[in-house]
Amino acid sequence: MKNLKMLLLIPLLLFWAQANAASGAQREAEKLLNTMGMATSMNQMIENVLALQLQQKPSLAPYKEVMLEFFRKHMSYEALKPDLVAIYVDVFTEDELIAINQFYLTDAGKKSIRVMPTLAQKGGQLGVKRMQTHMYELQEMIKAETERIQKLQAK
Repeated sequence: MKNLKMLLLIPLLLFWAQANAASGAQREAEKLLNTMGMATSMNQMIENVLALQLQQKPSLAPYKEVMLEFFRKHMSYEALKPDLVAIYVDVFTEDELIAINQFYLTDAGKKSIRVMPTLAQKGGQLGVKRMQTHMYELQEMIKAETERIQKLQAK
């Protein structure tokens, strides 16, 4: 009877330990997202994406508030937080999340949070500039591949 109780107790203890580890990792992941200012970043992203859409398609201007409401409902930090936490927990252990959180509390970590949006923007601009510079090459490659495919289909 004692052995049976032990056999039943072991899986329960393992489950409890695993659930506890996950909740610790989840707490650390949420702490990290907060430290990184994810709520502010995502709200800013919503505003930027909407502004870009309205700039590209001015006919959507009468629907700005409706679109903003939709984005805030489905794309805000609060709406996505459980999924974002799960993504971080899938990639990092609790100890790794603690270490990352500790880094972001340092001066270098705080600076990296502050300048990361600017670096990402500059990187994006670099990519666009590079694509524009070499667009002719891509067009020529696509043209050559189209001709090759057409020749194969003609056979």
